[in-house]
Formats: sequence, structure tokens, C-alpha cells
Amino acid sequence: MGSRVKKKRRVLETEKDRISRLPDDLIHKILSFVDAKEAVQTSVFSKRWKLVWTTLPFLNIGEYVNCSPWHSQSNFIYRVLEYRHRNSNILELSLCVSKDGLTKGLLKQFLAYAISRNLETLSLVLNCKHMSYKLSTLSSRLLKKLTLGVKLEDFESESNCWDLPALTYLCLKRPGLDGTHKLPESCLTCLPALRTLCLDDWDLSKSSFSFSLPNLTSLRLSGCSRLSAQVWNFPALLSLVLEDVYLRCGVMFSKLVNLQNLTLSMVKFPLFQLFSLSLPQLLNLNIRTSCSDSNSCINLSTPKLLNFTSVGVFSISLEAPELENVSVKLQGWFVNIEWIYRKHYYRRFWNMLSQLANAKNLTFDLESIEALSAISDDLASKPSPFHNLKYVKLPQDYNESSISTALRSYLLGGSSRGTIVTSPPRNTIPCTEEHVVEDSVVDADRVRDIDAPLEEIGKDPVSTSRGNRYFGLWLGHKVNYEFLGLLDRIMHQYPETFENFTKKKKKLCTMNLNMFCTSVNDFTKISMSEVDSEMLVEYRDAFAYLQNEGFNVSWVVRRLDYIEHLRFSNPLIPELYALDCRINDDKSKLQELQACVDDAKLKLQNLQARVDDAKSKLQDVQTHRAEKLKAIKKAFGKMGTKLAIGFIGDDLLSSP
Repeated sequence: MGSRVKKKRRVLETEKDRISRLPDDLIHKILSFVDAKEAVQTSVFSKRWKLVWTTLPFLNIGEYVNCSPWHSQSNFIYRVLEYRHRNSNILELSLCVSKDGLTKGLLKQFLAYAISRNLETLSLVLNCKHMSYKLSTLSSRLLKKLTLGVKLEDFESESNCWDLPALTYLCLKRPGLDGTHKLPESCLTCLPALRTLCLDDWDLSKSSFSFSLPNLTSLRLSGCSRLSAQVWNFPALLSLVLEDVYLRCGVMFSKLVNLQNLTLSMVKFPLFQLFSLSLPQLLNLNIRTSCSDSNSCINLSTPKLLNFTSVGVFSISLEAPELENVSVKLQGWFVNIEWIYRKHYYRRFWNMLSQLANAKNLTFDLESIEALSAISDDLASKPSPFHNLKYVKLPQDYNESSISTALRSYLLGGSSRGTIVTSPPRNTIPCTEEHVVEDSVVDADRVRDIDAPLEEIGKDPVSTSRGNRYFGLWLGHKVNYEFLGLLDRIMHQYPETFENFTKKKKKLCTMNLNMFCTSVNDFTKISMSEVDSEMLVEYRDAFAYLQNEGFNVSWVVRRLDYIEHLRFSNPLIPELYALDCRINDDKSKLQELQACVDDAKLKLQNLQARVDDAKSKLQDVQTHRAEKLKAIKKAFGKMGTKLAIGFIGDDLLSSP
């Protein structure tokens, strides 16, 4: 009897611990969400988990400050070197060294070990007194992405340089806030495959950009000083982000003829001077300024510009005949400006807006539309410059009825097709200012945090292999920051989801919680057109595991069942997609025909105006002629009138 009970218990435990039956590759993917030390601690779960961490290809090693000597960073790395499986690869390594972290010898040994294990992605931050290293320490034939937060003063004196033939991404930043320092020339050599370069807080003198980077497509400069007037020779550059830099002149842009995306954030220009740029291929432009930059004027010639986003008030002269979308934001720009001066800046804001006359779609945030409303009386006498306007998008929390007649006329009076709509709902996921990312197009081959948008690069030295390591606490569990809003919404709408979850072990609980968030987040972003039977099976397995781990995900499973029924029970959905394609094609043709009709109407209006003008002139001449005939008749009689408009021999030979 006892043996039967024990056997049943073992069966139940086996069914419950379904995660242990997953393949190592999937378990490695789950462990990539946690710190390397936490991944090692999973070895106590069971025999199955004892050696899983020894083949983990993603290592995220933090500073481990205020730890006992036994749990210090040095001890942990010694353990990794000693117990890892000898044939296992390390594809990604994120390492942050504290003040009392690693010795120079141990760090070099560990980096050499990781590179010998086919390392492809490395993030290294040294928050300690500078130790001189040779660049050749980081040489690798396989390394593709490298993020360094170190002091590089001594590297310039080294006779050698690194050899990184496969490197496509490089981010160099200085730890600490001790000002800018000159970037060693050797850091930008031997990089034939480099496509993305990010530099933070460096002194970029003339020599720093004298090297050829023929394949560079994305460049980000943040907090860099001494940008010289030297021409930047990056023939393949498509995306450029400049943050908190001072641009002395526009000549450095003269050879960036293929640039398509430009972001200028808190960029300083010469005061009271016209800063001119000619960018023939530019498609997307983002400008963010502060109050101190308000006296600068930017003159832009961008014949192919489609999208323009601005934050703040600045003087601009924009040549953009193809402009499609304009997003105007103030985002607290007037907070530090006294009320008595705000109306002056409101008028400057209107002047900036008038330079965007070719826009077809205008989007305002709450503060910008309120700024225009504050000067609506001034706008009553101004003609509308927006002759191509189709839509004016207002923020959701702004009532359209609050728009005055004068402001409505100014925005829509120049276009017969213009209309006012409400913009989509704002993102409700909580975020801080440093997480706000302006739209900026960069390389398409972006994976994980190392390939994040250029605006996000370098904001956190210790990153996971799956994203930036912004952590927050939710019900006592440490989760990725991006999941906090998602968890709050689930708790509000489906509180039963977590009723049994908190009874689990804390470490496994945290790991499962991140896995739950990832699964639900990915599930909500799948289009119906992407759904196939294999995908549904994978999600059923994932949700079944989560159900066994204490999550009540019946609400997700119900949606999954409904999607399966909707997608595969009959051909209605494929037929609907086919009809949607036809509708899109017909809409495109209709738009083309409507454009032709509008053009024909415009031509007809012009012709009608010319006809009306000719009729008016003819009537004036006829009236004047009648007056002349009347004067002749009065002076010479009826016969004089006949002779004036006939032949002189009329009536001479007429019958008696």
C-alpha cells in the first residue's frame, strides 16, 4: 500500500515539474532572463538541474557588491572557469566589474576563455580604477557585437590594435561623470565589417574621424565634444543620431548624401546664426531642443523628407515638398518659462509651425494644441498655410469642441479635404523619462538588447541577453521593467491568474513569472494572418506548463480555442484576407483615380475662371460700344449711327 502511494506521488511530482522535461536549449532560453549567479543556483532544484548551468551560452555577471568573500565576483568567475562544461560555447557575455571586483590577470583570463568559446556578443563595463589593457586582448574572429564602458586613455600608446573582422556593432562609452576624453585612434581601425557605431562622452578631435568606415550605416554620438568642421566621410551612412553635442557648421554633413534618418536631440548650434543643411535623401527627421537652444535657426533642404517629429520650440526653415507626417510635441517645454513670457514663445511656436505647410497629417500633443489655443485670437487674421492637409490628430484626452473657430479655420482653412480626428490611445505602461524613445529608423537586423534602437544604446551597462536589465518589484518578485505595466493590467482584469502563484519557491517563481510575461506579451502581438497550427501547439504547451506552475491562464486558453476555431474551422478567414487584399488594391486604385479627378477639377476650375474673366471683359467692351453709338446718334442723328456701323454707300441705291 505504501509503495503504491509513493509511486503515485512520484508520478504527480513528475507531472508537476514539466519544466525539467524541457530540452536544454529551451531551459537556457528561460535562464537567459536571470543573472548568471541565479542561473547557477537553480542547480539545487533537482538532479536534472544540477549541470544545466554548465552549458548556459548566455552569461550576465553583475558587480555583486557587498557580498561575502565566498560569494564575490572573483570567486564566482573562478567557479565558472572550473566547473563549466569544457566544450560548451559562450555566445553572449555581459560583465560589469566593480571597484574591488577582478584582478587584471583574472579578467584577461576570463575574457580569453570566453573568446575561445566562440563569443559573439560582449558587454564589458569597468567601474574601477583604470587598468591598462592592450586592444589585442579583445581580438576575435567571431565577435559581432561589442559594448565597452571603460577608460581608454592608455590604449592609444599601445603599438598594436584589435583584430575584429566580423564586428558589426561597436558602442564605446566612458563610465562615471568625469568629463570627456580623447578617443584613441586605434579604436576605430581594423573594423572592416562595422555597420553601427555608438560613442558616448568622448572628445572627437580631427584625428578621431580620419579613418575609413565604408560599411557604416548607423552612427550615434552622445555627449561628445569638439566636433570639428572636418567632413565626415561615411558613404554608406543611413542613420545619424546626435545627442547633447555642439555643431559648429554644417560642412561636416556635406558628404552624407545617402543619409535617410536624422535625430538631433539637445544639439547646440551657433547662437543667432543660420545653420544650413542639405540632405537630398533624408526621409525621417527628429529634432528635440531645450529652452536654451531657442535662438538657433536651422535651414534644411530635404526634397524627399516624409516624416518630421519635433519636441520644443525652435526656428526652422524647411524645404520639404513631399512632407507627409508631422508630429509636434512640447512635453513640458514651457514648465520653466514664466507665464508673462509664454505668449512670446507661443508665437514663435506658431512661426515654426508655419514652416511645415506641406504636411498632409499633423499630430499634436496636449501642450502644443493648448499653446495654439492660447493665441487663437492672433490666428484669426492669419491665412492657413496647410494646403495639402488631410488629418489633424488630437490627443485622446482633448475635446475637439474646445478648438476655437479661429484655430479650426487656421488649421483646416487651406485644404478642402482636411478633417480633425482623435489620435490613438497613449501607452499606459509606466515608464521613466530615460525610457522614452523618439522614432528613429536604424538597422533592420536588430536582435536582443545589443541591437536596440540607437536611442536606447548604452543606458545600462549590465544587460541580459534578452533586453535591458531594468528591474522592478511586483508582488515581491523581481521582473523586467517592461513587464510591470502588463502585470498590473492582468491583475486588474484577471485577478484569478495569480491566486495560487505566490506559493511557489521564490527563485523558480521569479523565473516562471518572467516566462509568463514573455509568453502573454508575445501572444498578444501575433496577427491572425501569422497563425498556423504549429504555433497554436507551441502556445498550448507553454500555457499548460504555466497552468501547472500555479498560473490560472484559462482566459488566455479560451482566446486560443476561439482563435483556432475562427482560423481553421472553415475558410472564412482566408477568404476575408483575400477580400482585404482586393479592398486594399481597389482603395489604392481609387485614390489614384480620385487624385486624377481632383487634378481635373482643379484644371476645370482654372478654365472656368478664365472663361468668367473673358465674359466679364467682353461685357465691359460691349457696354462701352453701346455708349459710343449712343453718343454718335445724339450728335449726328439716326443716319450717323447706321453709317458708323455699316458701309458709306448704304441706302444710296435703295428702291424709292
